[in-house]
Amino acid sequence: MKRLNIRLLAASLALSVGCASGPTARPKVSYKVSAQENFAKGMKAFQDKDYLEAIEFFTFVKTKFSYDSRAAESELMIANCEFARERYLEAAEAYTGFIKMHPRHPRVPFATFRVGMCFYHRIPSDWWLFPPAYELDTEETERAIRELQRFLNAYPNDENVRAAREALRECMLRMAQRTRFVMNFNGKRNRHRGALWRAEELLARYPGLGFDEEALFVKGRSLADLGEGARAREALESLLERFPSGSFAGPARRLLERLPAASVSKPAPAPAAPAAHMDPAQTPAAPTAAPPPPADAPAPAPSDEPTPEGAGA
Repeated sequence: MKRLNIRLLAASLALSVGCASGPTARPKVSYKVSAQENFAKGMKAFQDKDYLEAIEFFTFVKTKFSYDSRAAESELMIANCEFARERYLEAAEAYTGFIKMHPRHPRVPFATFRVGMCFYHRIPSDWWLFPPAYELDTEETERAIRELQRFLNAYPNDENVRAAREALRECMLRMAQRTRFVMNFNGKRNRHRGALWRAEELLARYPGLGFDEEALFVKGRSLADLGEGARAREALESLLERFPSGSFAGPARRLLERLPAASVSKPAPAPAAPAAHMDPAQTPAAPTAAPPPPADAPAPAPSDEPTPEGAGA
């Protein structure tokens, strides 16, 4: 017991000393005269991974030499420093500011790519102590998808397209995993409408990521449970057409056997047969108006229909 108390006391003393010491004070930066020299000092510090010192030099160039072309480069390098420090929100803000202030700068495509990667790196990662990442908040993942898609749409031939596509696919896969999780959660609790919605979301928003077959089966099963046999049959037949040897092919066939047979539409009534004296190839001619009487024709005889009393008197 004494040894335990001594160890606890030693640990608490070490912790208190560590907290009291705090971070060591940084030496004061010695700025140079020209923008070129200060920018070079910033780049040297960046390459040495002394990002705080690099930020000081780049900030000095940005504020004191705003007329110099290196001022815009310094803004971008400040964002790069924050990215390297894994301060991704600050980096995204710095990249966005650079894009707004210098929309015609040749490094705008790179800054746009980095904005997407900032939010990609903020996505929660899987760790054994916590639930799977796809069960956590998806706000960062959705933001990363939007920013990466914006980059790919704007700069389809950029050198960073491949890296952006890989990151985007991973983001889409995480969202698909979450949608699948919710779909199966609803299905196990007989929430057929909720399972149906999620299955349709998987098929519409995240196709080709490995969940199409399962989503089609859940869609067909949910529709069958909801009494929509025709739509259920359509979904299950689509599954068998696309995945005839898949893991859900057997259950899909068994479910199809339990569904009511597809209704056969009644044939349209046949057209009426033509008259016996008429050639079937002919159609009756439309009636034509009678020709006008000749000028010398006699006046027509008076009508024998009764007229109102006193008419013509």
